Amino acid sequence: MNKLILSFLVLLFSLSWVAASAQVIGIFIDTQVSQSVFAANDVKAAFERKGYTVELLSLAKLSKSYKNQKVVLIATSDNKTVRMLKESGGTKIPALGGQSFAIQTIMEPVKAYWVIGGDSNGVMYGGLQLAENIDLVGVDGIFNEVQSPDILNRGIKFNVPFDKRSPTYYSSGFSENDFRGTSSKIAVEHIWDLDFWSSMFDELARHRYNAISLWSLHPFTSMIKLPDYPEVAIQDVEGFNGFSKKMSIDEKIEFWKAVMQLAKNRGFDFYIYNWNIYTYGATGKYGIDNDPKNPQTIAYMRACMTKLLETYPDLKGFGITAGENMVPLNNEEEAKWTWATYGQGVLDFASAHPERKIVFIHRYHDAGGAEVAENFKPLLDLPNVRFDFSFKYAVAHIYSTPTPEWIRTRNGDVPAQLIGLNLKTWIELRNDSFYYLHWGDPDFVKAYLNGIPEKERTFQGFFMGADGLTPTYDFISKADWPKGKLEMQRLWYTWMLWGRLSYNPNLTDSFFENVLAFRYPQVESKELFSAWSEASKGLPLFTETIQGTLISDFKWYPETCMSRPNGFVTISQMIEAVPPPGSNTCSVANSATKNCSNKKSTYQVADEIEAHGQKALNEIGNLEIDLSTELGTNIANIKTMSYLSLYFAEKLRGATYLEAKQTEAAKDAMGEAYQYWIQYSKLMDDLYIGQDLQRTRTITTWKALDEDVLAEYTNLGGRLEQLNTLKK
Repeated sequence: MNKLILSFLVLLFSLSWVAASAQVIGIFIDTQVSQSVFAANDVKAAFERKGYTVELLSLAKLSKSYKNQKVVLIATSDNKTVRMLKESGGTKIPALGGQSFAIQTIMEPVKAYWVIGGDSNGVMYGGLQLAENIDLVGVDGIFNEVQSPDILNRGIKFNVPFDKRSPTYYSSGFSENDFRGTSSKIAVEHIWDLDFWSSMFDELARHRYNAISLWSLHPFTSMIKLPDYPEVAIQDVEGFNGFSKKMSIDEKIEFWKAVMQLAKNRGFDFYIYNWNIYTYGATGKYGIDNDPKNPQTIAYMRACMTKLLETYPDLKGFGITAGENMVPLNNEEEAKWTWATYGQGVLDFASAHPERKIVFIHRYHDAGGAEVAENFKPLLDLPNVRFDFSFKYAVAHIYSTPTPEWIRTRNGDVPAQLIGLNLKTWIELRNDSFYYLHWGDPDFVKAYLNGIPEKERTFQGFFMGADGLTPTYDFISKADWPKGKLEMQRLWYTWMLWGRLSYNPNLTDSFFENVLAFRYPQVESKELFSAWSEASKGLPLFTETIQGTLISDFKWYPETCMSRPNGFVTISQMIEAVPPPGSNTCSVANSATKNCSNKKSTYQVADEIEAHGQKALNEIGNLEIDLSTELGTNIANIKTMSYLSLYFAEKLRGATYLEAKQTEAAKDAMGEAYQYWIQYSKLMDDLYIGQDLQRTRTITTWKALDEDVLAEYTNLGGRLEQLNTLKK
């Protein structure tokens, strides 16, 4: 009898599986629109994971006679198919702007999901949303929703090293022979590989990014061919570790056209930025050098700008940086130089091609708004040129206060200036805090994006990324699972939070919990989400206490507690530091003397950091997952962030106690700090290898700073044998 029942159950399961697998669903798309095809393939994969057989079909084949369940992806401009939706019982489509979408579910006569986009990007985002809904909710879900972008331009900053002979920005020196940074050296090979760009645009589109900016000291010699300067183009590609590639300048031009097409196919606007004055590849030829008063250099740069626009019809815009290497010019002279070169070059092209829409971006960097706007007035007056500014919003560390006020203090009141000029600015969101750690706190991202001042009147969008790292493929992990994956895929949660919340800030915690549940079904998603969030909260709080002084990437790198000028950052240096503008945190020195007024003392901040770190460890519990797996790595990552937070909590107490002349309390705090650091450095050493960093000191091994950390305890009179008596 038991065998009979078992046989019946096996047969019943088999029949149900066959029935499920036999279900067919048709996905109807405009096959000529790349965004639609991309989204449809994600929808297809989601249904196939649920056991469906999926057929991709052209919209031209859509008819009432189609009997299977279906998904239809259309733009509002497709009047014929929109009428079919209405005839099928669809509700009135709301007014949809660019990048916006609506999803409607119609149940009769068979279930149909209709995705309607305000434009091709809206169709893509709607399709990607439907695919996600199927994964997270299931095929029984009924989805009726409308989404529109909160921030219209959501970009990434990507430093591009074109060649051993043409680096991106690095270090604090500018010798052509001083090419620093392991990631930058590795990247030379990958940035000349179309598969890399294709994978990256796919990944970023899923997170709702829609702009990319490539940053180079001098992009022209690897991207254009100038008839009057035939010898400046860099032929072939020279990299590192034996990499080289035969590639003429003509082939390079075709390559970058293909990259820009890939970007366009995923809804990206393409921008290039540079720093000044650098002439890699052209230096010493035709009288060209880095002297701002050299008329040959000015003429060459102007020709470069015009030719770049002529060469790349899919280039949306160009951004320039005054300063960096323009000694001895003052701000006014720098603005005149950038006008005589890039401004005039854009004017030459834009005047001759009124049909081409161009964005020209001038950074607020060693140049003020008024003198730039005055010098660039002929460009501002052209109807086909949009003139924007760009501002380094949090200097090098977005992971500090979520309401930085550098934009009102470093160059005067920039929002007020922009309102007076009737112009807008991009903001650069620099992450030079976390190259290894997989950060993830949606509350921080929401507060950050919500705190942007004068958002409606002065804000154009953002570019987010690092200056001291060029992320291509993972090379730092000791586990095998990230090998062959993009760094952006290894750190998928961080990139997802900034991209998705800048598109839709109303996403709830439960949404992210569901994402984690789908990705890591082995663990309880609520606890994982909470632990990840808590572990991510402490480190920005610590950076906030010191970033007013340790402002830049080369002055502060929290993952190793290092600066380039001084090496390991001690409590004595932290005593001298102050919080950034916009912070409600008191400095260490003022906290020690109880002179904080209404601001939080560093004692309070240390308590908050400790509470977050301990809560994360408590919630993750004793969960041990094999470090060789993705989940295991991320569980360990939560622990490393927690231990580093606890280290900084004690270090902050130690600095404040020391300044308050409480040497014994300072010693005990630094003993606690050392014990947390040892746990941090051991886990990091289990997970990752070191690397040479472009903007700070090299990480040899993750145990390399253990003695520096211990010395802060022993220098105060602590002894190793006493550590067991401390509270930890």
